[in-house]
Amino acid sequence: MAEPSFGGAGTGSERSRIVVSDIARWGACRAARFARDARGSTAMEYAMIGALIFVVAAGSIRYYGSRMIPIYSQISTAVSQAN
Repeated sequence: MAEPSFGGAGTGSERSRIVVSDIARWGACRAARFARDARGSTAMEYAMIGALIFVVAAGSIRYYGSRMIPIYSQISTAVSQAN
């Protein structure tokens, strides 16, 4: 049984150079096609707008909650004193 050749002389090294070259060319072609593609831009814009709305809503709810704690404490005190 022959040992495999990794980068040595013979058909194995020539074949691997061709495969690596083809893969590099294929990757460059795919990258260029991805850069030209504008199909997902609208979805990305909607995702960013949705994230912004979520951040504003979460911040508003947190602010509202912190401002309401003293009011609810006063109501709780008034109800417990009435009993």
